[in-house]
Amino acid sequence: MRRFAQAWLVVCYIFLGFAPAASSAPLIEVDDRLEVNWSTLRLRFFGQAAVGSGAEGFKQAEKDAWHDGMAYATEAVRSLNMTLVAATVTGVDESSEDAAKSLKQIASSTHSYNTTYVADGTVRVHLESALPKALSVSGLHFRQREAAELVPAQYTGVVLHANASTKPRALYSIVDEHGDVVFDVRDMAQESYKKNLMGRWFRHPTGDELEGAVGKNPLAIAVVPKDGRFVVKRQEWDEAIHGHKSLLINGTIAVALP
Repeated sequence: MRRFAQAWLVVCYIFLGFAPAASSAPLIEVDDRLEVNWSTLRLRFFGQAAVGSGAEGFKQAEKDAWHDGMAYATEAVRSLNMTLVAATVTGVDESSEDAAKSLKQIASSTHSYNTTYVADGTVRVHLESALPKALSVSGLHFRQREAAELVPAQYTGVVLHANASTKPRALYSIVDEHGDVVFDVRDMAQESYKKNLMGRWFRHPTGDELEGAVGKNPLAIAVVPKDGRFVVKRQEWDEAIHGHKSLLINGTIAVALP
C-alpha cells in the first residue's frame, strides 16, 4: 500500500511538472460599453437595437445596432483622446480636429466580431477596432517619420519591468533619478507610434505573451513607476540601451506590471 502511495505521488509530481503554465489574463480596462485591451491594443464596444416586425426585422436590427455602436464610439473615442492623450502630455494642444481624425479612422477600421440575439428581441452587435487609431495627436513631433531599419541584433525588443502597479497609458515618459527625460514619445518614429503606441502592457505576463510582443530575446530594464512616469538609474539605462535605441524608436516595447 505504501509503495502504491509513493508511486502515485511520483505520477502526480511528473504530471504537475509537465503541466503547461496558465496564461495570465490580458490587461483590460472596462468603462460602460467600452473595453480597452492594453495587451493587444484593441478597442471593443457594442451597439444594440430592437428587432422589428417583418421579414427584414433581424437584418434591419443588425444595421441599427451597428449605427448605435458607432454613435456610442463617437463619444467614447472623444473621451479617450481627452483623458489618455491630452492629460498625459505636457504642452500638447488637443484639438477637435484630432478627435475628428480619430473618429474617421475608427469608422473606417471597425469590424464586427460577433452578433448576439437576446430572448427579449434585442440584437447586440459586438465591434472591434485598433486602439492606436483612436488616439491621434497632431501636436506631437517625432524623432523621425519612418521606423528604423531592422538589422540582426542581440535583442528583439525591450521589456520595462515595473516594480509596482500603475495605470496603463497611451503616452509616458522615462526619466532618470534627477528627473531628466531619457525617453518619451518624441523619440519614436511616427509610423511606429501609429501602429504600437508606446508598447503593449501586461500584468504578470507569461513568456509566450512577451515573446508575442517583443520577440524571443528582449532586453529587460527595471523601472519604478512614479507620478505617471517611469524612473530609471541613468547609468544603468545608458549602458542597457547602448546600440539598441532602434528598438525604442520602433516601439518594440512591452511594459510588465507585477
